[in-house]
Amino acid sequence: MASCRQTAQVLVTAYNSYTLENMMDVRSSDCINYILPHSLGQKPMDNEQYMAWIAPRLPLFRNFTLTVHDTVVDEAARKVVLHMTSTASTDLGDYHNEYMLKLHMTEDRRKVDKFEEFVDSGYSSKVMKELLEHQSRKSSL
Repeated sequence: MASCRQTAQVLVTAYNSYTLENMMDVRSSDCINYILPHSLGQKPMDNEQYMAWIAPRLPLFRNFTLTVHDTVVDEAARKVVLHMTSTASTDLGDYHNEYMLKLHMTEDRRKVDKFEEFVDSGYSSKVMKELLEHQSRKSSL
């Protein structure tokens, strides 16, 4: 049986590969994704909704890299908490963000069943708005 720590590392590796297929492969078929805090107004997303949400955002970033700074694992509860930062390049300059992920694993600990992603809400709101507006202007040319 896989450990929760191993599955969390698979998830980080998948996100660093920056392909939708790899990002989705570590999720269970019933996985629900939460982007928090609630003040961001993001509704919980199943896998299909998450793919539709993230797919247009992937091209906004180049050389996306997650760095794990701390990991807390509770094997009995099948949970992992990760404190991470990310860096990337965008058309508007360098990107830096900070996250706390709380991952709930399936019973066999091989997949993520619930994905709670706390982001730097002020930074995320501002930068994503600017990047999406830039992308919209680019595509209308």
